[in-house]
Amino acid sequence: MKVLAIGASRNIGYFAAHNLLRAGNTVIFQLRNVSALDEDEFLRPFMKSGQAKLVKGDALVEEDVRTAWTEANADGIPVDTVLLSVGGTPKFTLSKGFVINPPNLCTTSLLNLLSVIPHDLPTQPKIIAVTSNGVTADSHKSIPFLAKGFYALISVPHADKLGMEKVIHWSAGWSEDSWKDGDPEAHILPQGWESKLGGRAGWLKSIVVVRPAILTDGEEAAKYKAGEDLSGLWTVSRRDVAHFISNDVLKNWSKWEGKAVSVGY
Repeated sequence: MKVLAIGASRNIGYFAAHNLLRAGNTVIFQLRNVSALDEDEFLRPFMKSGQAKLVKGDALVEEDVRTAWTEANADGIPVDTVLLSVGGTPKFTLSKGFVINPPNLCTTSLLNLLSVIPHDLPTQPKIIAVTSNGVTADSHKSIPFLAKGFYALISVPHADKLGMEKVIHWSAGWSEDSWKDGDPEAHILPQGWESKLGGRAGWLKSIVVVRPAILTDGEEAAKYKAGEDLSGLWTVSRRDVAHFISNDVLKNWSKWEGKAVSVGY
């Protein structure tokens, strides 16, 4: 399997890439700063063998994403999986709680990716997009009552994740009746964004949305719950989300394809 990993310099994408490389897969990392991984001790032997490759580029720049896609496919072996786990470093403010800069980081990265992948490929790559539990109105109802205070503090990053989910919902042709969240704010998803993706809903055939609970830096325990419409999830370690992606989603694609899956304890 050949994987293009965007947003994998650390955290979920980085740990998932570790798992995938250990299993014998090829991983191409798109990195804004290649220096973040070019001296990485774990990756060094994989880079030497060609199993891992670093491509410089910013997910916020469409042409950089296009270059990464082109380079990842340059050897004639097509990319069959794309992992998008872009996320900023939140900063706390008294007026808005946690904020990220830019506020549309994840949504813009997804739009660039989906505009670059040819829509007429005979076989589309599998796409895994990491958003967050509690982003949509329906999933927010499922979070524990005592956790909702924290979720109020991350409403700004969640607005960006909601933009991602709206783009996916439209691109995958999921039922309009199941979307109950209106249109994301214009600074997240500008008017006319559909034209960037060819203006045709339902073209995206192979995607899984992964919605982690509140993320922690805990160790991999592989004892999480995963499924649609799960209630009562509190936290989950980034390593366990990576384990779910590499050891369940990709190994049981037909089970999860076309679903938005919550994961946590």
